Amino acid sequence: MRNKILAIVAAVMMVFGGGTYTGYRLHDLTANDYSTSKDQFYSKTVFTPFEDGLAEYLKFLDGTQHKLRIATYVLTEDSITDKLIELKKNRGVDVKVLLDRSQSVARSGKYVQEQVARLRAAGIEVVIGTSEKKGQIMHLKYTVRDDAWVEDGSWNYSASASWQNNNLDFTHDPARAQRFTDNWDRMYRFVITQDQTPWDKTD
Repeated sequence: MRNKILAIVAAVMMVFGGGTYTGYRLHDLTANDYSTSKDQFYSKTVFTPFEDGLAEYLKFLDGTQHKLRIATYVLTEDSITDKLIELKKNRGVDVKVLLDRSQSVARSGKYVQEQVARLRAAGIEVVIGTSEKKGQIMHLKYTVRDDAWVEDGSWNYSASASWQNNNLDFTHDPARAQRFTDNWDRMYRFVITQDQTPWDKTD
């Protein structure tokens, strides 16, 4: 009986001990490798202004091989637009961007419009609109990369976002990426029916 109890205890320790070790390995928050070769779950969180959110995001984008789907409340940061254009022109990456309508005509509207013009000139599709419910804002900030990686959090795609208290979560998880892609596609189907360039509209 004593040996049976010890065997059960040892088995339980192996199960839970192995789970703890695996969990630690799968949630390596200190690593900085955003390569597409990863075959396991990976997660990293960056907090601004204590860490450089823009540098991390650009490094994340730089690892793109074939596809990007972006939904963001605001886009005013030149270096992000530069990188998206580079990926499109130099690597043939399929880049599509969803933007919130209110921010394209708000106080920072002219800066958003500049980025939109640059992206469209480079052949990148940019669609602008609202939430499907009651014309509310599209407040999401996320990027799906290569159907396997997701960046999301409170960080806007703007220069000032890195001066604020924000977070960026970088995750390698194809199942999670699919869920974000499904949501992006759902928003796209609605937003594409709206006026795509509200600042050009004449009354």
